[in-house]
Amino acid sequence: MKTKIAYEEVAKMLNQWYILIKRHEISQAISIKYTIEHQLPNMEENQDLLLYYNLLDYRHKLLTKEFAASNKLFEDIQYQKADMQSTDDMIDYYFFFFSGMYEFHKKDYANAINYYKLAEDKLRKIPDQIENAEFHYKLAIAYYQIKQNFFSLNHANTALKTFKMHDEYVQKAISSEMIIGANKLDLLRFEEAEKHHKQALKDAIIIENNLLIGMAHHNLGLCYINQDLLIHAQQHFKKALNFKEHEDSVYGIHSIFELTHVLYRLGFLEEAHKWYKKGFFRSKKAGEREYLSKFTLIHALYDEYDTFQIEQALEYLKTVNLWTDIAELTLDIALYYKKNGDADSAVGYFEKSHHARDQILKRMEVLK
Repeated sequence: MKTKIAYEEVAKMLNQWYILIKRHEISQAISIKYTIEHQLPNMEENQDLLLYYNLLDYRHKLLTKEFAASNKLFEDIQYQKADMQSTDDMIDYYFFFFSGMYEFHKKDYANAINYYKLAEDKLRKIPDQIENAEFHYKLAIAYYQIKQNFFSLNHANTALKTFKMHDEYVQKAISSEMIIGANKLDLLRFEEAEKHHKQALKDAIIIENNLLIGMAHHNLGLCYINQDLLIHAQQHFKKALNFKEHEDSVYGIHSIFELTHVLYRLGFLEEAHKWYKKGFFRSKKAGEREYLSKFTLIHALYDEYDTFQIEQALEYLKTVNLWTDIAELTLDIALYYKKNGDADSAVGYFEKSHHARDQILKRMEVLK
């Protein structure tokens, strides 16, 4: 089966197309449009991106003086978005919104937030409840990634409130519930976090969405890890991976990693090694360098006792600014060495964990 192109990659090309249209660089605009048209059929589904494409196609046809086609196209756009007041505001909004999504795709969360803030200025002129909810949902996820939990909670609650008012957006409501739960877990409000994830699981079961059911079990697994209830955690990760839709997704790699790590921590080394091999292969096939590094790290720690490999894995995570993950992993390494009587190594990794948390705070300074 052919791998789908990430819509964030197509969004980057759309933004480049928009810049060329604004500059009236006709030949280059025609060239990139041709490339985009051949990419769209192979892209992950995203309705907003398709609307953005149509809006840009309208502007492109005006630029190339295809007036008859542009009028027909604009009628189609108005039919899709009857309450849209300004084409230019919508195009500018999507330009910044998808710029943010592309930065998020690259895991540069601070820059993603900066672009989302620029998008927010344009969004104020677009009276569309769902568009607003989607914006708050994306911003909630970005803030969550840099552990700005109160900001994230505020945006997630705003998104949830709107999505709940529209039955056709129940999946988005469930995802928003999960973001709220994830933030409360970070804030050590364990009972509240568990309640949100159980509600998400209940709602996902009602609509029979196996991907979301798997995600809910994954999140419950994380709840139990944070309470050091590792047996309960491994049970939920295994339940998550029982759903093919979840296991085959990129989220499945996350669950395999968490399960592998929990099994190593429980001392179930043979089973952990089997899951490690599966997760490492999946990560390599998917080009997930983040998880390749993470699998390498725990394999080096528990199976190989190879400090060099551990440091190499951490170095890669530093290059992509995954300081939250580094803080958590180095703390786990420190506790492992402490448990095994290696006080010097434990102290070193406790210091690395503290340093990583300092970097998280410094990343906030990048926000304008």
